[in-house]
Amino acid sequence: MNEFIYEVPLERVPAFRGKRLIVRAYEPAALVTALTAEEPDCIVGVRLLSLAADSEPLNAWASGLPVDLVMIDPATEFPLLYQHTELLDNHPVRVVVPVRPGFAKAVKAAVALHFAVWLEPGQPEPVLIEELAEVMAFYLRQSTVAVPVEFFHSTLLGFYHDEPVPLWVVLDADPRYLRHVADDGAEGLPGRLAGVEVALAPDTSLEVWIEQVLATAGECRNCEFLRSCGGYFKWPRRDYDCAGVKRLFGELWDAAAELRRDLDSAPA
Repeated sequence: MNEFIYEVPLERVPAFRGKRLIVRAYEPAALVTALTAEEPDCIVGVRLLSLAADSEPLNAWASGLPVDLVMIDPATEFPLLYQHTELLDNHPVRVVVPVRPGFAKAVKAAVALHFAVWLEPGQPEPVLIEELAEVMAFYLRQSTVAVPVEFFHSTLLGFYHDEPVPLWVVLDADPRYLRHVADDGAEGLPGRLAGVEVALAPDTSLEVWIEQVLATAGECRNCEFLRSCGGYFKWPRRDYDCAGVKRLFGELWDAAAELRRDLDSAPA
């Protein structure tokens, strides 16, 4: 049976002692104080829920521990990223950016500061598809980009190597391994699968999850990008029109083919 990773609020850590945890909190100092006594191997990451908070207490604490900086309103919060750059001296850091109007500014600021970017795409409307296309072109064509912008990065590599990775894995929503614990202690599936009840064993393969639960729509069955998406964009609304995201996948496919041609034609 798989051992789950639980994303828990700081206040719920004692109830999950001995489990592998991603701990979320608003105050970095509270994280350091509360987690210092915990078994180090049990804490696999922390999520800072307020970019306005002072992250200095995390700078030299638990070197190497991944840190997520979670944005709520990327169009207005991106200047706050500058006060967290010292985290990079001792931690792998990624900025979690919800795909909301104006998010492109946050992505470009994060990349300029050398933070990895992790997009939360949701089910984007057409205007956000255009902004996603703009950000994807920035990631693909801007020579100064030296950090991954997910989900573009892993999808591109999956196409290049012909080893697609479903977005459930890329975007930390794999129901085989992850559980989300609400502030009230209720335990459930991660992210967009919250509230879904399924009769599958915990060790069921992701392929079975995709076939029996996640990508059951006829549009998914016949989609050329099923192995990369896995039905991700059909949640929570199963009637979502995927035409826009298929266009994005197609452009990543073309970029991977272009990269392969360039490398094949390069001098040995």
